[in-house]
Amino acid sequence: MKARSFLLYLAFLSPLSLLFASGAQAAPISIVAAESTYGVIAQAIGGDEVKVDSIISNPNVDPHSFEATPAVARKVAKAQVAILNGIGYDEWMSKMLAANPAPQRQVIVAAELDPALIMADRNPHVFYDPLIALKVAEKLTRLLQRADPAHREVFAANLQGFKAQLSRLNEAQAALKKQYPQLKVTASEPVVGYLLRQLGWISLGEKFQFDVMNDTEPSPAEVARYEDHLRQHKVALLFYNRQVTDPLTDRLRKIALDSGVPVVGVDEFVPPKTSYVQWQLQTLAAIERALGKSH
Repeated sequence: MKARSFLLYLAFLSPLSLLFASGAQAAPISIVAAESTYGVIAQAIGGDEVKVDSIISNPNVDPHSFEATPAVARKVAKAQVAILNGIGYDEWMSKMLAANPAPQRQVIVAAELDPALIMADRNPHVFYDPLIALKVAEKLTRLLQRADPAHREVFAANLQGFKAQLSRLNEAQAALKKQYPQLKVTASEPVVGYLLRQLGWISLGEKFQFDVMNDTEPSPAEVARYEDHLRQHKVALLFYNRQVTDPLTDRLRKIALDSGVPVVGVDEFVPPKTSYVQWQLQTLAAIERALGKSH
């Protein structure tokens, strides 16, 4: 009877409580993040109580052509918490999670935390929206507090610290938006779409941008229209994805520079030894410098 009662007890346990049934964690909670963008957020919330592995952390890696190794698959299989972007951005991660099912593993998909925040065009680069970064941090905080109640207050304090940093970012974005209202810009890919939404700026040539992102060759008419935006100064800025280059985007970058249109290089991952907010602030600073030289 006692054995049967114990089995019934296990049956009613939540997956998270099964995962950490031993109570206070003897070892750090293992978290695997598909990209360093989410890895640094996880580290900021978990602190010393977590061990974070970011699968892609090299800013020079093209996330769309990334191929996971067996070593990466083993890390994902052993993770207690997994964080990924979603909307097809890191489909390799979704496939590995499906190939290594673990009912107790907790999965956070950034793009699914608040569908109202996702752009109508389904732009997958949601990490440029601090509101979504906050949703990830809040979700992870709740999971860690349930998993490790002994450090509940630590996780709560870390979340408050992260929110304070986000406030600095929000203030910087608001200042830039006020200084350059409704600016028309373009990009080699729609990497900063969510940032442009925060700034209230207008993105031209989006058909071209999405074609490049999806490895679809833009039509000659689309390329000509994009070149005209640059040569005729119909845009104040060109955002250039430093991680994904090809002869076409390199040529358009040269046209922008030759035409006097400032170019700002952007990344899809947080570089090493940089926090999420530092990364975003560095991008805003680069934008301000570029616009300051052209105005």
